[in-house]
Amino acid sequence: MCAAVYVLSTVTGYVLTSALLLKCPNLLYRKKRETFVSRHISHRGGAGENLENTMAAFKHAVDLGTDMLELDCHLTKDEQVVVSHDASLQRVSGINTHISDMSYAELPPYLCKLDVTFQREYFCEGGEDKRIPLLRDVFDAFPNTPVNIDIKVNNDMLIKKVSELVVKYDREHLTVWGNASHQIVKKCYKEVHLHET
Repeated sequence: MCAAVYVLSTVTGYVLTSALLLKCPNLLYRKKRETFVSRHISHRGGAGENLENTMAAFKHAVDLGTDMLELDCHLTKDEQVVVSHDASLQRVSGINTHISDMSYAELPPYLCKLDVTFQREYFCEGGEDKRIPLLRDVFDAFPNTPVNIDIKVNNDMLIKKVSELVVKYDREHLTVWGNASHQIVKKCYKEVHLHET
């Protein structure tokens, strides 16, 4: 009889505690405080208004009051983190090669007119800025602007370099980064936690 009361009270306590924590998880875990609110995100820096992922596009978006810049990163042959949507340079420069096969100094400028890939039959003509920027240049130019970085390829060195830049520029609270691939997200998460220890 005593054992039955003990088991019944233990199970009842477990069920009640589980139900309480299910309804109120903040009793154990604090809700993550958001350091910024993003209602307007400039995809590729506002690709429909300027040549995508250029410093001119980012500056224009920030001047218009965007809440966040969205950009994509790749790694050059000399291990520089550059901002570009495509791994291939064919669409943006007309040269059939990959960013990873060239050093940063060798990267060609953008074409004067680019198709906006997410808007059918729409093109954007650029001004003077046709250079593929370095991620560090974006961080230098916009130190207080939140940035969403899409790691475009599963490359451990790229993930490491992006993480190092985020830490170097003290942007942990302003930078969201990852990918649709769970495998890449796991690597990003692991890299972030290396810097927290």
